[in-house]
Amino acid sequence: MDQKTEALYQFLVDHAANFTEDWLKRQKIKTGSDYSADAPSDVMKKVKEQNSNYVRLVAKSLLQTEDEMKGTISAWTSQTAADRIKSKTELTEVAWNSGVFRRVYWEYIQKFVKQTDLAITLDDVFTWEKKLNYTLDYVFETFIIVFMDILMGRLASQASLIKELSAPVITLTKEIGLLPLIGEIDTTRAKNLMESTLTQSIEARINTLILDLSGVVMVDTMVAHQIFKLMDALKLLGVQTIVTGIRPEVAQTSVQLGIDFANIKTEGNLQSVIKKMIQR
Repeated sequence: MDQKTEALYQFLVDHAANFTEDWLKRQKIKTGSDYSADAPSDVMKKVKEQNSNYVRLVAKSLLQTEDEMKGTISAWTSQTAADRIKSKTELTEVAWNSGVFRRVYWEYIQKFVKQTDLAITLDDVFTWEKKLNYTLDYVFETFIIVFMDILMGRLASQASLIKELSAPVITLTKEIGLLPLIGEIDTTRAKNLMESTLTQSIEARINTLILDLSGVVMVDTMVAHQIFKLMDALKLLGVQTIVTGIRPEVAQTSVQLGIDFANIKTEGNLQSVIKKMIQR
């Protein structure tokens, strides 16, 4: 092991806590941020621990092979990225702090060069530069990958939840379900509506589905086509469909567009269809 590299490693490890304090002095005040200079004490304590550990991990890369470094860094970035997502830290803020960390790191290397009795050459400095900057770049790269993977995973989960909520089949009785549609129905929502309704109807084991359109302000040929397809698919599953709540303006538009609801079982409003079913 190179004596000078070993000495630099030990210097950085020994000064990790001081490094973190110098790094923190450059933080701005930003409400709600883990990096904020006025962050709560428990948050600040955790950030200090993470940053000091980060200093040591980067220093350790001086003594590691590339594969060893990547294994060590990947484990650290996975946990840290999850923490930053949890605290709603923006990626732009992470990027800014990555730059601050790098500048402070090289300032400490400069301190080491000035303080050591070892004969540090320009070649030594450039060797360290190559290894340390590669490590720091890898940290940022893997952090972004993990950060975005977690973020996109959450967005996908939220999108799935929104999709389900946008077409909820409400069970009124063991055999009757209600699908209230609200707002505009575009091509994407219509497709999701078909998939979600069929799945929910099968799971609920209903034989009648009330399709309430009172919250739909516009029906065009595409929407009508999707509704007809949905009812045809439900029929194949043994589920009868009753359409209710068609607004006057929707009915007028349907007539103008030539949309034929003649073969569809309809009721004026939800209250009337429920009343009839209770009477049965």
